[in-house]
Amino acid sequence: MARRPTTERLLAAAIEVFSRRGLAATTREIAETAGVNEATLFRQFETKEHLLTAVTAEIVRTQAEALDHINLDDFDLRRDMTRLAAAYEAALRRHRDFIRTMISQPVDPRLAERAMKEVIEPLRRKFLAYLAEGQRRGLLRPANTAAAMDAFTGMIFAYALRSAVYPPGYSRDAYLKECVSLFVEGLRA
Repeated sequence: MARRPTTERLLAAAIEVFSRRGLAATTREIAETAGVNEATLFRQFETKEHLLTAVTAEIVRTQAEALDHINLDDFDLRRDMTRLAAAYEAALRRHRDFIRTMISQPVDPRLAERAMKEVIEPLRRKFLAYLAEGQRRGLLRPANTAAAMDAFTGMIFAYALRSAVYPPGYSRDAYLKECVSLFVEGLRA
């Protein structure tokens, strides 16, 4: 059996340990879980904060990839948002424990700023650029696209966290279809 590359093992270990221990997780615990020494972790990520930023990037990677695969020559808001919603919900579900743990932690303003600047804002800009292109083409009505985007992702975020605790009585696919429909119909020109 081939071993996973060190960076991949460190990211997986960091997600696992941060999910259990939150910000109290130590770099030593993460390195041990990954099966490497702590010096290797620091060579890869320099600091615990850089590692946490890399973990955040890994968690949103599938969403960024979904946005990257949108074909603006074939603009189809419903199709594109369906793909994005599925990617977003799957990432949230896969990393639910990490997200719940991190939500319960006191916010370190420097860490939050770094994650926003390096990971979240580039993703938001891609999404907003896509919506702006729809508006430019006259396919979407003039609207506060940032607020619409936050409402859309917020619906999916709430579902992903809530569904493990309180089964909603409808399927994941039905919920995502409804979220996409509300978003698309609300923005349609």
